[in-house]
Amino acid sequence: MPDQSNINSWLKTIRDRYESYLKTSFYFKDPKLRESFRAALQSYELLKGPFPEPRREFSMGATARDLAEEYFLDESSDLISALLDGALYFHQERAVRATYGEQLNIVVATGTASGKTESFLYPILFDLYRQHLDGQLQEPGVRAMILYPMNALANDQRRRLGEMCELLKENGSSFAPTFGQYIGQTPENRSDHRRNANARWEERLAGELVFRQDMRNNPPHILLTNYSMLEYLLIRPEDSRLFDDNRGKSWKFIVLDEAHQYRGVRGMEMGMLIRRLKQRVRDGDVRARLGVLLQAQLSRQEKMKKTEKQ
Repeated sequence: MPDQSNINSWLKTIRDRYESYLKTSFYFKDPKLRESFRAALQSYELLKGPFPEPRREFSMGATARDLAEEYFLDESSDLISALLDGALYFHQERAVRATYGEQLNIVVATGTASGKTESFLYPILFDLYRQHLDGQLQEPGVRAMILYPMNALANDQRRRLGEMCELLKENGSSFAPTFGQYIGQTPENRSDHRRNANARWEERLAGELVFRQDMRNNPPHILLTNYSMLEYLLIRPEDSRLFDDNRGKSWKFIVLDEAHQYRGVRGMEMGMLIRRLKQRVRDGDVRARLGVLLQAQLSRQEKMKKTEKQ
């Protein structure tokens, strides 16, 4: 949770992030235009406020580090550096316990600045860490997908994930989760100058995959995208590697951030899209099981033939 004594740093952080978003969204190839745009952004009043607002008091719960030590006992040291120091809100603690501890689906319905991000991000992080301890994290495949209604929200979560991965790296943790933002602006590879591949490579964060090609070859553990791009991922042959080749069985979490925005026709479209995704992932797992059954059946037939010959 943010500290009110650092209000000035909040304002700078918010402005820097918004300016970075605008520079990424409106990238000019001409150096003079790019410099002119940068100068205009710095001179323009992008941020107003702050405006005081009555603070909502949320009940406090356990710390994230307490939960990590509870679930992982003496094996929690490689995870703790990525977690918040202070106590969580009680609804954040409940979200972690329900999603990771009890394997339940949840809906987090709280106000602004209530820590909704940690409510879904910590259960995912805990599950990835369990797979890391069990030696399963190196197997290729997406574990969690976070869907955003707009790219600006995805950019913010991307930065949050990068900070967590950086903390793990700085503290020498052997736990190294990966993530990737797959949207329309994501470059195909290092040669994709149309999507500003060089700039994206230079701005990459710890643990981040920045090219589509890399994400297909070795899918990130956490995939950030939007519902329009998910439509393409489900139908384009080149993206099928995110789901096929027995990788569907690794999918576990689907997060709809800002779910209240999916209403009316868009809500129905989102419902059908999630059904298609779940079916696609489920089919990948079913095909794998059928393959095992078929192999077992062929083995029995071969044994019967050998017995008949004898």
